[in-house]
Amino acid sequence: MKMSRKAKRYDDTSLPGDFQGFELFQDGDPAQNGRVQGALRRRGLQVELGHLSLEHQPAKKQSFAKLRSRAERLTQQVDYLREQLVIVDHDRRGMYIQIRSLPPYKDDTQIQFNEISVGRGKVILKRIAFYRKDDVKQQVPLDLTEEELTRLMADIRQVFASA
Repeated sequence: MKMSRKAKRYDDTSLPGDFQGFELFQDGDPAQNGRVQGALRRRGLQVELGHLSLEHQPAKKQSFAKLRSRAERLTQQVDYLREQLVIVDHDRRGMYIQIRSLPPYKDDTQIQFNEISVGRGKVILKRIAFYRKDDVKQQVPLDLTEEELTRLMADIRQVFASA
């Protein structure tokens, strides 16, 4: 996904996570209902999601207003990830929207939040942890149930891969 300089500032300082033992998966077709791909690890009824992305064919005349409308719909529809999702930044020219958990999870050592990057033809979801002591941002697994994962993939597809 091509991002503007304004949008890149969210990703430049995040270190990749350690996702050894995670299985890569892929489902669908970008030209039809969108291709969902990611990395996960199952632990009983729980699922640890390393990342999730949706690639889709954007409408030929997609406007920023329509992209923003879809991003807003996603923030309202995905209300089961423990933290509320809110649009925190956007770039009209670059057709890019940043969604994050607000308020994020906080404890004495870290701050964690979900981050969804929405672009013209791709949506990426990941969980980020900011470790206060080391002053480092790193990608971490998102804990979900199997039902929440299925619903999340369906919701993202419904909002962004639909015509």
